[in-house]
Amino acid sequence: MNSEKLNDWLQLVGMATIVASLIFVGLQLRQSEHAAQSDLSQSSVARGIELSTLIAENSDVWLRACAGEELSTPERLIANSIYFRYLQDNFNSWVRSESTEIGIMPPSFFTDAFAANIHRYSGFRQMASSWADWAERGVRDSDHPQVGRYREELLSRLGELEKEEPNPNADIAWCGVR
Repeated sequence: MNSEKLNDWLQLVGMATIVASLIFVGLQLRQSEHAAQSDLSQSSVARGIELSTLIAENSDVWLRACAGEELSTPERLIANSIYFRYLQDNFNSWVRSESTEIGIMPPSFFTDAFAANIHRYSGFRQMASSWADWAERGVRDSDHPQVGRYREELLSRLGELEKEEPNPNADIAWCGVR
């Protein structure tokens, strides 16, 4: 075999090796992505269970807070803690749904549920308003574009709901629980 043919064969083998390596790296990336998505999904379930447990353990305070009843200072602290956990969980679920293919719910599911609670429950609306006032002083939408998109979608849905009569039978969300 002359040196030109040997050189051609060696280049062909080299290219095949490079292609095989790229395919292998692609498969590894895909496997890593699936593992990360699985971990994220499991942590989301764990947070949901923690929130449900927190609400169940403090259901009397939470339901009175949602109804807008007067609460003592310790009860307000409990209600605000639950509200903030629910807000975090809802926002994080919305972000995950918007930016990945994890879960079966579209992003609007999360903003719809949150808007329905604001619309239906005066106390929930009060907590949402208080947190929104606080957040606007500390979080600029330009620094966190997802916060701005979430807020826009939430306010849009809330505007639609406020044109309708509240319908407890049609709304699956009740005071912070999806």
